[in-house]
Amino acid sequence: MTDHILVIGYGDAGRRAVNSVLASQPDARLTVLDTDFLAVAEAAANGARAFVGDGRDRCALDEAAADLADRVIVAVPDDLNAYLITRAVRPLNPDTVFVVVIREPENHAIFTSDGTLTVHMRHLDW
Repeated sequence: MTDHILVIGYGDAGRRAVNSVLASQPDARLTVLDTDFLAVAEAAANGARAFVGDGRDRCALDEAAADLADRVIVAVPDDLNAYLITRAVRPLNPDTVFVVVIREPENHAIFTSDGTLTVHMRHLDW
């Protein structure tokens, strides 16, 4: 899939990420994965393919085609879950580009300590 973007977590940050992608890349294939049924319904209404599931779960990641995503945006409200999701997706798609919302600055080290991610700190508009 070209321009397939998987967004895991459709809270405030995930919603802003989807809106930003839709504004700048209207032809991108957006898929949202979230554990909340209402968030999934809202994402679908916003134009994304949307699935109920946990980003740490292999079956949910398979359904969301994580292995084919060009980019994965992890926008969950908890840094530990963001790390676990990143660790679950990386083996499925080692070449994908990750954008991970890290909420606590002191947690940046957990994402780089094992080489899972290279962290570039910057402020995002969403």
